[in-house]
Amino acid sequence: MGFILKKWLGFWMMPLSIAVLMLALGLILLWFTRRQTLGKVACTVGLVWLGLVSWNPVGNVLLRPIEQQVPPFESAAQVDFIHVLGSGVASDPSIPLNSHLSPAGMGRLIEGIRIFKAYPDAQLVVSGYKGNNHLSNAKVYQQVAVQMGVPEDSIILFEAPKDTLEEAQAVKTLLSDDSQLVLVTSASHMPRALNLFRGQGLNPIPAPSHYLAKDTEQTNWRFDARGLHKTERAMHETIGTLWSKLRGQM
Repeated sequence: MGFILKKWLGFWMMPLSIAVLMLALGLILLWFTRRQTLGKVACTVGLVWLGLVSWNPVGNVLLRPIEQQVPPFESAAQVDFIHVLGSGVASDPSIPLNSHLSPAGMGRLIEGIRIFKAYPDAQLVVSGYKGNNHLSNAKVYQQVAVQMGVPEDSIILFEAPKDTLEEAQAVKTLLSDDSQLVLVTSASHMPRALNLFRGQGLNPIPAPSHYLAKDTEQTNWRFDARGLHKTERAMHETIGTLWSKLRGQM
């Protein structure tokens, strides 16, 4: 029940959902009531809000401080397990298997495989549940990793976890006191993931991937879906952190 409530609240608190609600409210007021001024205000607020959350400079300002909290993985004296967190999967037999993964999931897996290539004696741990798909996120990770040269017997699957907390609880069962774990997830998700893992008594080496808010020589001043996605990621992680703190998971 808690997982469903979290997903439901998270959806309606996303920037695009708020914009759609405000615009819908404004149109209802304008078309079906005499509260014309309030309807105009709601439509104006919804449109201005949509413009702001879709503007790349706003998305960068909100997301970049989150993504830059944890430095990239460089090296470690010891690596026993490399845990790639799940990030959604969409089953479609008509497209290549790697396209079943979300861009974030593919970015995470590539970083996990990169580290595995440097530490081939380690085990690659992949996690993520199936949802409404034919294959679980973990299973698709495994199959793509094998296609990219990772031996199948070097991969450990956890197909039951639905969120980061459950992934931390699952990988904890593998670890001994002297095991060294590398945690791979999106840069925006890494601060929250680290806190959830530490809440389970784990101390992984972070390996952030799939950066979205990049510092380039030319500023992108456009309103577009990429700007909206960056704002959404920042809000998603902020809301997720507050939820986890309220539930005592951090």
